[in-house]
Order: sequence, then C-alpha cells, then structure tokens
Amino acid sequence: MILGITGTIGAGKGTVAMHLKKKGFHHISVSAFLESEASRRGLIPTRVVCREIANEYRAKHSTALVEAVLGENNLVNENIVIESLHSVPEVLYIRDIGGKVLSVDAPLSVRYERIQKRGEEKDAVSFDDFLKEQNKQMASENQDENNLKEAIGVADFHIENAEISEGLFRKIDDILEQLYESV
Repeated sequence: MILGITGTIGAGKGTVAMHLKKKGFHHISVSAFLESEASRRGLIPTRVVCREIANEYRAKHSTALVEAVLGENNLVNENIVIESLHSVPEVLYIRDIGGKVLSVDAPLSVRYERIQKRGEEKDAVSFDDFLKEQNKQMASENQDENNLKEAIGVADFHIENAEISEGLFRKIDDILEQLYESV
C-alpha cells in the first residue's frame, strides 16, 4: 500500500508518517530529499531554498520531484508513506500508482506554535515570515509549483489535527482499517 501525505506547515504530517512507520510503513520524506539536495548544492536548507528546489524539479515536469524521491528508494511490494505532496499532479501521481492520499491541517496559531517547539533551523522564523511562506505554499497559478490548497482539496482523506493526541492516531487507524477492508 502506498499512502501520500499532504497538508499545511506544522499540521502534523510528520507525526502521521511516524505513526504509520510504527504500523510497518516505510517512510519516505520529500523534505529530507530536498534538504540533502540543498546541502549538495552548498546551500542552507531553509524552507524557501527547499521550495525553490522543489519547484525546479516540478518545472521539468509536474511529477518529477515525487518520481525522483520514490525512484531513489526502489521499494517493491512494501507499505510506503511519502510525505509531503505539495501539488495536485503529485497527489494524482500517487493515485495513478495505486496509492491514496491523506491531508492534514490544523489552525494557524497551533501550527506556528508547533514549528517553534520542534526547533529545526528551517522553522526559526517570525510569525510574519511563517505566514508569508505559508501563503506562497498554499496557492499558485502554475500547476508545477506548490499549491497546497488544491492538493489538500483532492486528497482522499482529511484529518483535522488541532492537537496531537491519541485521537489523531485513532483517526489514522480508522483510515487504515477502511483501506484494508476495501482491498
């Protein structure tokens, strides 16, 4: 089974991926791929730099990034979770290869508080800068750029994650149960 995850910054996508990892899924991180690519280029892997690299891949063709990330992993017949999809073509690509996509969202203030707590270098930003980056990732006229609003809109399942708790894990487990029943 292949599960893709899309969603807003700080919504809990990584937490969902880690829960799925505990359930036997192999976790593939688009962010880790982009951070590695930024470092290879001698750049500091900020959120802006990673977004620009992602959009470079997408400019080649709309699914080039997700194909590159999955292609590095050569996983056949495994449960895979790929985090995070940022455009409609990426979501549709996961569906085309037989997967399903989950979206994760949470209130803006909760998401900003979360990124501040996790303390990663890319998250050391003011609320205004967080909001600017959020807005750049949410929509674009160009389908080959980040468009989280549309990607979230076409996901198969939606999770509201106002607080990370056992309730979140139950929601994920319920989705897995539905998916296994439909196979």
